[in-house]
Amino acid sequence: MIRKTFLLICAAAAAATMNLTACNSTSQAETVDKAALEAQRLEMLRQQEMQQNVWESRLAAENRFSMNITPTKEEQRIASKHASSVVRNLSRNKFFIHYLLTRLQENDMPIELAAVPLVESGLNPQVGSNSGAHGPWQYKRATGRSVGLQSSKGFDEIYDFVESTDASVRYLQKLYRDLGAWDLAVAAYNQGEYGVKRAVDAAKARGVSNISAQTVKLSKGARNYLQRFRAYADILRNPQNYGVKLPEVKNRPAFRKVEIAGRVNSMRKAAELSGADLSTLKILNNGYRSDHLSTADEHGLYVPVEHASRLEHVLQAYGNQSYDTNTEVSAEN
Repeated sequence: MIRKTFLLICAAAAAATMNLTACNSTSQAETVDKAALEAQRLEMLRQQEMQQNVWESRLAAENRFSMNITPTKEEQRIASKHASSVVRNLSRNKFFIHYLLTRLQENDMPIELAAVPLVESGLNPQVGSNSGAHGPWQYKRATGRSVGLQSSKGFDEIYDFVESTDASVRYLQKLYRDLGAWDLAVAAYNQGEYGVKRAVDAAKARGVSNISAQTVKLSKGARNYLQRFRAYADILRNPQNYGVKLPEVKNRPAFRKVEIAGRVNSMRKAAELSGADLSTLKILNNGYRSDHLSTADEHGLYVPVEHASRLEHVLQAYGNQSYDTNTEVSAEN
C-alpha cells in the first residue's frame, strides 16, 4: 500500500512538473512572440519615418523650436530679404541637413541652432572668408584648434562638415553652460566668449537676475549677428511667412562612412568605383585637401547611402588589392 501511494505521489509530481514546464515554455514563447511583434512594429514605424520629409519629422517638430523666438520687425525684414538665398543654400547642401538636425536632437539642443552654420556659410564646407575663417562653421585657425579641430598635410577637419559640426555642438554646449542662455551662446560663438562673459558679469553686478541677450549690454556686432541668426531661425520655423518652402529632404542619413583604409588612393577613383558623382564626394569629404586620399585610414570616406554598398562590395570582392587612378575594375563589380 505504501509503495503504491509513493508511486502515485511520484506520478503526480512528474505530471505537475511537466505541466509547469509546458506553462513556462508557453509563457516564454508568448514573450518571444510579443517581442518579435514589437520589433516588427518599431521597424515599420522607422521605415515610415524614413519616408517623411525631415521638416515634417520629429527632428523638426514644433517642440524642437525651444528658443521661442518672436522676430522683431527688423528681423522679419532681414528674413524676407534672405529667405530665398537660405532655401537655395539648403537645397545645394541638403546632404548635411539630416546629420545636423540629428546631432542637435541627440544633444537636446534647440533646432534654431541650425541657423548658425546657415548664417556663417550657408552650410557650404568649401567657404573661406577674408577674415581667415574657414569651413561650414567658419572657424579661424586658433579657435579651431581650441575646439579640437586638427589639421594635417592631407586633411583639415575645419573643412569637414561632420568633424566641424561635432566640434561646434560641443563648443555651443560649453558656451551655454558658461553663459546660461542659448542666445548668449550664439552671440559668443560669433563675437568671442570672453567679451560676452564680461557683459554678463557686468549685468549681474547691476543686479540683473534674468540673464539673456535682452538684459545684457552686448556689442553692436553681437546684436547685429543675433538679429540675423533670429531671422534665419524664423525662416526655418515659418518659411510660409516669407513666401518660401524648405527643400524636400528625406528623413534618413544621406551619407555613411566607408572604411577604405588605404585601399583607394584618389577621390576620382572612389567616384568611379562607387558610381557617386565626383563633385558630391568632394563636398562630402571636403576635409581632404586634394584628390589624394593619403589619410583615408584615419578618416574613411563619406559616400551617399545609395552608392556606399557598391563601393564596399568592390573592396570586399577584390580583397586587399589597392586601387589607384590606373586600376581598372570589371563592370560586374
